[in-house]
Amino acid sequence: MSKRGEVTGDLFDNPMVNAARAAMSDEDKKKYEEIGEQLYNTIDFEKTDYVDPDQKMAEAVACIEAQLQSGLHPSFLEKNEKAVLDDVRGNEWYKKWGYVKEDLDKIVTLKPNLN
Repeated sequence: MSKRGEVTGDLFDNPMVNAARAAMSDEDKKKYEEIGEQLYNTIDFEKTDYVDPDQKMAEAVACIEAQLQSGLHPSFLEKNEKAVLDDVRGNEWYKKWGYVKEDLDKIVTLKPNLN
């Protein structure tokens, strides 16, 4: 924080970070410095490819839907997978496979529509 109580947004100009740094041994500081150099030296900031979030989302949806199409019951999906389908396909996405809302938590529908 600045003197006026405003947040500066500088991660390293932070009393907690400064206190943690002061409490570290010289050996620990050296280890963290080496880790930082290794991380920094492995990323080419000039040539790093841009990852299109829409493309990644489409890939995630396709993967989740392929699992459902292969017979995976929606109750076995992770919470974040269900959330992705809610966001992209709407909150009744499960109807496409003949499931009901209760199928999101337990097996209710025994014969889904996998056509």
